[in-house]
Amino acid sequence: VPENYKLEKAEDYATYEQDALNCIDWLMSTPINEQKAKREEATAFLLKWLIGSPDVSIELNADIITFVESSPDLVIIFLGGWAKYSMQTKDFENKIAGSMAGIEAVIAFYTSNSEFLPKDKNIEKYIKMKESGKLKDYIEKKA
Repeated sequence: VPENYKLEKAEDYATYEQDALNCIDWLMSTPINEQKAKREEATAFLLKWLIGSPDVSIELNADIITFVESSPDLVIIFLGGWAKYSMQTKDFENKIAGSMAGIEAVIAFYTSNSEFLPKDKNIEKYIKMKESGKLKDYIEKKA
């Protein structure tokens, strides 16, 4: 999280794009049970950046983000996965690719943090779909 960041004007967001990417990478790679205060700061910065960014636009589709109630901590991982895909590819319009990137980030994070997270049947379903090669078809139908 950058110190004393200011996100007031549209051009401020471009200044912090690399910080947002670094924040996403940190949230993804740091176990959920470690550095809780820093995780909260990183989540707050990333949410503020995502909400105001004139470039990155993420759709929160209840048919895709089926884990909001059961695993709310994973919503920021979904947002981060989609945002990272958009920033790296400059593809800001593709809802299917963005949703796929978000769900794949959730699957990776859930899998690597399984001992610290409650079992989630919704994410388990996504893992099975990915393993069987059916995840993209599902996302395409729901997006």
